[in-house]
Amino acid sequence: MPAPRTSKPEYGPYILKALTSKEKASLDELLEETLRLMKHRLHPADLEALPGGVPRWRRQAENMLDGLFEEGYVAESRGFLTLTRRGLDYLSGS
Repeated sequence: MPAPRTSKPEYGPYILKALTSKEKASLDELLEETLRLMKHRLHPADLEALPGGVPRWRRQAENMLDGLFEEGYVAESRGFLTLTRRGLDYLSGS
């Protein structure tokens, strides 16, 4: 049986929360804040390096972020990421 891992969708709310605390952030800043917010939820397998040396949690968060872009929750401008109205509405429960 494989070791437990955090699923990709579980990263979504934390990524959005990380952006509210930063207002705008570079990708690295956003992922650092996401890790800080999620650290208590991650499993040991999430911290393992994948081929290429990237930790599993980061790859999962990057993949979830791609979905958040596609769905209109996050936008990018001049290298900075921000929440859209849709992202803010999701966090406020609207």
